Amino acid sequence: MRASLPTTLFLAALSLGTVLGIAQTPRRPIAELPEIKGLPDPFTFVDGSAVHSKSDWERRRTELKGLFQAYVYGSLPAAPEKTTITRGKRLADGAGNVTLQNLDLTLEQEGRTLSMKVRIALPLNAGKKVPVVVQGAFPSRSGKPDSSSETQHFSLYTKRGYAVAELDFQQVAPDSREGGNAGGVYELFGGRADCGTLMAWAWGMQRVVDAIETVPEIDSTKVIVTGHSRYGKAALIAGAFDERITLTVPSHSGCAGVAPFRFIYGQSEQLQNIVGFAPHWFRKGFDEFVGNVQRMPVDQHLLMALVAPRALLSTEGTLDAWTNPRGAQLTHKAAGKVYEFLGAGDRLSILYRPVGHIPSIDDLLAYADHVFYGKTLSEEFGRLPYSDEPEGFGWDTPKEGRREPNSELQEALTIPPSGPTP
Repeated sequence: MRASLPTTLFLAALSLGTVLGIAQTPRRPIAELPEIKGLPDPFTFVDGSAVHSKSDWERRRTELKGLFQAYVYGSLPAAPEKTTITRGKRLADGAGNVTLQNLDLTLEQEGRTLSMKVRIALPLNAGKKVPVVVQGAFPSRSGKPDSSSETQHFSLYTKRGYAVAELDFQQVAPDSREGGNAGGVYELFGGRADCGTLMAWAWGMQRVVDAIETVPEIDSTKVIVTGHSRYGKAALIAGAFDERITLTVPSHSGCAGVAPFRFIYGQSEQLQNIVGFAPHWFRKGFDEFVGNVQRMPVDQHLLMALVAPRALLSTEGTLDAWTNPRGAQLTHKAAGKVYEFLGAGDRLSILYRPVGHIPSIDDLLAYADHVFYGKTLSEEFGRLPYSDEPEGFGWDTPKEGRREPNSELQEALTIPPSGPTP
């Protein structure tokens, strides 16, 4: 074993001096929102005007971020005023090609602090900077580094030339419906953060990205975020809201992840199921859409589109019925229209396996090898096993000429002249 002395680093303040990191869109009462039976059009602004150019899309992206925060996930908090990183000793395991290290993050905001522990696994003696996979940690890997017990897990990545950065999501926001939105990031911001737990976890992944930018062996231009199930939902949100993330890979993320709210197939989870099971995952008031899902101004293809033109892979199981795998195909095709519009159609993919609720590291790394190193993908990537949904969406990528404004949507969502600017 070899060890390095602990060191402490300080990150400059990234905060805008406010709890909220992105401009907000004021909420309108649910009853005032129009019904949208198919997936909402990504190429129409809330004022009814159309997206015609890439610069238009950047404004539309900002607008969509505001809508997701206002109606679904809550507001993304700003970066903390100060972050202190204390590096633990490094432990090396030659047999597993793994070097382990803890990074202890102390986040400070207006005199309050939050501690986060990040576990780093690096390829041993890497000759160049390597990509990194950011994901949640299993409880057994949240404590003191122990290379003998962790080598088998981390070597699956390091032997392929990838680093791993794992965080304990429970330190950022406890996954407890009884506790509501308390502790973690909520305490750090003095109770003023209105985000649900999913957005809070995405915020935590952003703080990990801050930290790994200080690790010399990691290539911070090749950052992957991933997660399985509920953590896949958080990974998708993180990829949508942080452009430093190069590749986003939600695994079996289901309802509130890749799967749509509007189109439910078989016995898949629906909005009423998820808000009944985990209301704390969302901003307060999201349950008002139960029975009114067609009044949602967004759906999950738009969250996926926020990742564009950066790379996105969703992995699904055809036997994982609760996660609505057929619905994931619909949102994949809809988000693909935005990728096509941005000239990035080759950066979006989906992979189906005949499995239940099971993740695959091999699939993730195969796609990462394709994105970062141009390696050829198997024909399984992008293969769609379901028939098309005829009622899914009727819009397409923008063509020459202007569209007619959507006056009903404009009236329902446009902010009055006397109100705040979104």
